[in-house]
Amino acid sequence: MSLSKRAFVALGISLFCAALPSCSGGKPQALSFPIGQKVQVGKLFYQVVDAQWSAELVGAKQPPKNRILQLRLMVTNSGASEISVPMLRLLNSAGTEIGELTEIEGNPHWLGMIRRLEPALTEEGHVYFDVPVGAYRLEVIDNSVADNERIAFIEIPASLAPPPAAPGSGGM
Repeated sequence: MSLSKRAFVALGISLFCAALPSCSGGKPQALSFPIGQKVQVGKLFYQVVDAQWSAELVGAKQPPKNRILQLRLMVTNSGASEISVPMLRLLNSAGTEIGELTEIEGNPHWLGMIRRLEPALTEEGHVYFDVPVGAYRLEVIDNSVADNERIAFIEIPASLAPPPAAPGSGGM
């Protein structure tokens, strides 16, 4: 085999290997799942059971700037030890990350900020986002192993239901 053919083959093998996560040290691509499906990331199972738009949020310390996207979520710890469930983020079509609302008091449905799950337990509650009506991806994470964070996305469609009328608009 000539030197140029060997160099070409070596280059091809190097490029192939670099594209593989096990060779490059990069993270594998996160998968996306439809709303309603159970999604496993590491030791955590997430399921968005329901999603609704609302004009206001019970217990919010400030009025919303946009609409409130309310996601009813079930999270299960399938591990053998207690695990912390991280705060979640939405990504819009441009890839901009939007964090959960955390300035909430007296809302009995809110999942809360400190989320610790014992082994084999499931926690159910709501998470809230102040965002314009549209399609989003909910980023769900298991970061219980420091060097091995696992991520998946749950697709939240724009057409959940017609958004409610803004207060004082008369519904038209």
